[in-house]
Amino acid sequence: MATKQVIPTPIEGVTVELQPMIGTFQGSVIHMMPGGVQNPEGFGQDTLDVYGFTAKGKNVFRGGHYHPKLNELFFTLTGTALWILSDFREGSSTQGTTYALILSIDKPLETHDFPVYALEDGTFPRLRVPAGVYHAVFPLTDERITTVAIGSTAYDKEDYRYPKPEDVPGMQKILNKIGFTLTNEQVNK
Repeated sequence: MATKQVIPTPIEGVTVELQPMIGTFQGSVIHMMPGGVQNPEGFGQDTLDVYGFTAKGKNVFRGGHYHPKLNELFFTLTGTALWILSDFREGSSTQGTTYALILSIDKPLETHDFPVYALEDGTFPRLRVPAGVYHAVFPLTDERITTVAIGSTAYDKEDYRYPKPEDVPGMQKILNKIGFTLTNEQVNK
């Protein structure tokens, strides 16, 4: 199997990893963790958590938090979504940097001038998000998005921080590009 291509982002440690597929888009095998999970490529933990989430519709979003301890790998299995990422790590060289990209199965017709990584391109995109990096997911169509994640630690409800959207630098400007307005109900969960 060919090796993956690692694409850095403006946020230190956040990468999009394009993994090769076996077959064609019409029928493929996609490896989420080539080589297995005994050493999940830089996580270095004994405990892994595998979980998923869905969001349906343009006016629904998921996430909107960061973790002081948890590192995550995300895999989009269905749908098209904008991901907003922002570095909240104290002392990071990219602290305060916010970045947006689209992860999708099919290449979307409208990209809003954001980078797009899609299964349709012949690789399987995997998003690496280290601890301390805010992440929020915004579906761009009415199709349900389904995402699987692998976390470096077991679930811990104390390991979540929810900054207000106005405390995420540049977030509203990004949301304006896709025509998304956060409501109080969405922000206050």
